[in-house]
Amino acid sequence: MTTYLGVDVGTSAIRIVLLDESGAVIASTSSSYETQRRPGGVVEQDPSTWSDALRLALAAMPEVQSRPPAAIGLCGQTPTVVPVDAHGQPTYAALTWQDSRASREALELAERFGDPSPLVGTALPWSAANMPAKLLWLSRHEPELRARTHAIIQPKDFIGMELTGSAMSDPWSSKGLCNVVDGAPITPLLEACGWSSEICPTTAPPWTTRGSVSASAAKSYGLPEGTPVTVGASDAFTEMFSAGVFVNSSAFVFSGTSSIVGTAVRDPHARVPGLFNVPTTCAPSPVLYGPTQSGGAALAWVSRLVGCDVEDLMALAATSGPTWPTFVPYLSGERAPLWDLDVRALFLGVDDTHGRAEMAMSVVSGVFLAARHILTLIVETTREELPEVQVVGRGVGDSTWEKIAVQSLGLPLRFHDDTDMSARGSAILARTLDGTSLAVASERLGAPSRQRNPDDGDLISSRRLLDHFRWASDAAVRWREYQTDQSGADD
Repeated sequence: MTTYLGVDVGTSAIRIVLLDESGAVIASTSSSYETQRRPGGVVEQDPSTWSDALRLALAAMPEVQSRPPAAIGLCGQTPTVVPVDAHGQPTYAALTWQDSRASREALELAERFGDPSPLVGTALPWSAANMPAKLLWLSRHEPELRARTHAIIQPKDFIGMELTGSAMSDPWSSKGLCNVVDGAPITPLLEACGWSSEICPTTAPPWTTRGSVSASAAKSYGLPEGTPVTVGASDAFTEMFSAGVFVNSSAFVFSGTSSIVGTAVRDPHARVPGLFNVPTTCAPSPVLYGPTQSGGAALAWVSRLVGCDVEDLMALAATSGPTWPTFVPYLSGERAPLWDLDVRALFLGVDDTHGRAEMAMSVVSGVFLAARHILTLIVETTREELPEVQVVGRGVGDSTWEKIAVQSLGLPLRFHDDTDMSARGSAILARTLDGTSLAVASERLGAPSRQRNPDDGDLISSRRLLDHFRWASDAAVRWREYQTDQSGADD
């Protein structure tokens, strides 16, 4: 049978999956790499570790040799700034999406350009998490870098360049360098950040080919020479493909290091402050969505706080009493819908009956409530109901995790058990290279799923928890504003 290889260059590891033409997993594996974190918001990765990780993953999966793929699909973490020279060699460490050193530059861009939509084609926040602020920081602090850098690409594009020699990207992954509607470089913005528009890579839709595996790459990676490779997309987009978001016009909550939350919408002109609006030039249908800053990262933090492994956190949460504090997971700031990397997490309503179990329950629930907050903002603005939410994450399959999801979200949920949904979505993109439509590829290679509906008690609980969460979120913002005012008064 024909096979398709999906590659996901994630935040902490490369994941690869080999699917047959029915969507069954022939084999999958992963290989991790390190992230360098330093004071001042520095969060970097060495791009060469992505290449090394891919080689290790492919070597650990002999099925790629015995059943070579007809095509290779790519996806990965975004927005990460990867400067490369004309030969595809990195000229600087990759500034990941978690890097927040460019907060001052983000404020300057916001003051100078105001509404980003006319420039970028979407409501890209002027945040340190996004590429323009990072580029302005680099031009100021590493000015010699500009002469050595040929292009700014994404991690999946770096791997794509290694495999094919092409530095192409898709417009959504390159937002802030290009306008997502036409893919053209945003010359005024790039020049304001100190860069030439030539650093913007050529863009094309994710489901098109960037080229084929070269002879040198075939030798280095053990892949068949001439195998076509997709341009690829962000990991959030490929999860949408594998979860059937576009086929079913449904909402989604993707839980990873952070959470990706949103829904396909009917109105291409719909806008929600603080959320991305994806045009049909980048996806099969319009989408409103936003990435949070902490999802799985918050669970890892509370595991350290209460003294247990992440794997044991759900068992601890299951022993919680009937009440627990309200928690907003702004441990390192928040992206959607606030886009404020200076706001911080807080617990509200802690009392002397609360212990380790209640704190664990509070954080797990808080992560889901941050997602529910985003979905609520979409419904309040668009007036479009959410008949079903596609739920993806490593917690799927854990009864406590799923129970908390239903209780916190208060919506019909469809759980996807596959833990490699981004890589699966990359394989779906790979299948389109033979002329198969995205809809058919998603349907045939999509993962098995199961539905769970909230009962009346879950609906009541969800409304109460969301009210508490929104009040706590407002309190966190007010506290940050108070601290800012006090700092200004001290100065």
